[in-house]
Amino acid sequence: MANDSPAGEEEIEADTDEEVEASETESSEAVLDVESVEQQTADVEELRDVIEEQSERIEDLEDSLLDLSTRVAYGDGIGVCPDCNGPVVKRSPLFRRTRIECTECGRQFHEY
Repeated sequence: MANDSPAGEEEIEADTDEEVEASETESSEAVLDVESVEQQTADVEELRDVIEEQSERIEDLEDSLLDLSTRVAYGDGIGVCPDCNGPVVKRSPLFRRTRIECTECGRQFHEY
């Protein structure tokens, strides 16, 4: 019986070691899953920030386009209306204020 006892202890230790390794593997997989979810959440937030910045940039560019179009019209050229793509021209009536407006839709961009 003395010989059986150490062998039994070795089996128990081997089983315990295998269980510990299995539980460590499971916990590391769970940690990896949590980390990947956190990384994905961070990526989504970063993309939302980029989209918001790009939306603001697009609005700024649209305003700049409108400004350029009216400046072209101010220099006695013809600009382009962003709403209807009609010609934007400078109107100088004799007894009224000078204004820059679209000839097709009538949108007024600036009045002097």
